[in-house]
Amino acid sequence: MPAIELFHGDGKSAGAWYCSECRVVNVNKEQAEYCHGKRLCECGRPSQDRHTNLCIDCANRQWRERIERDEFARFEKADKIEAKDYTGEQVFLNDRYYETVEEAIETYLPGQAPEYVWAARNQGIPQADSSTLIGNLLENMWEDAEPGDLKGLNELEAAIDAFNEANKSVVMWMVDYSTAVLCKFGSGAVEGTQARRL
Repeated sequence: MPAIELFHGDGKSAGAWYCSECRVVNVNKEQAEYCHGKRLCECGRPSQDRHTNLCIDCANRQWRERIERDEFARFEKADKIEAKDYTGEQVFLNDRYYETVEEAIETYLPGQAPEYVWAARNQGIPQADSSTLIGNLLENMWEDAEPGDLKGLNELEAAIDAFNEANKSVVMWMVDYSTAVLCKFGSGAVEGTQARRL
């Protein structure tokens, strides 16, 4: 369908077009032209929706390529250490945490293990703090409410301190993208030979 460009009152282009049949406004001329037509991907298959020219397969491929580029960039910047030298308590691979590099790659066939896994660190749970809690309370009170309008703040502070102390031992693992642990071991052990970015 022909696309019709929109203009401001002063005659300058509004940078938008609309479909001449249904009058839906689009962000570019191409989308407006295909608004009521069959949009095709560059590969020749129908596009997945009216907001993109990509079919589902090409959109998925483009997404995977972006993920791989991001992963490669992280790996290039990371410190690399051998698995035998890693002293951390956990590693990260394919959205899961494992206690050892060996455990992380044991499901792979020989010769297909990943080149590396990511280090992981225990960052613990976030600390509770009274300022956030009090701020939330004040936001839901009257317009000029302030901390002095509340009672029991000292008791609240003591309770939060006790809560934080009681939860210091709670473990929460987080992937550490600053360190890649290379999956190479001594003779007779699994050695990653396939360049996989995980």
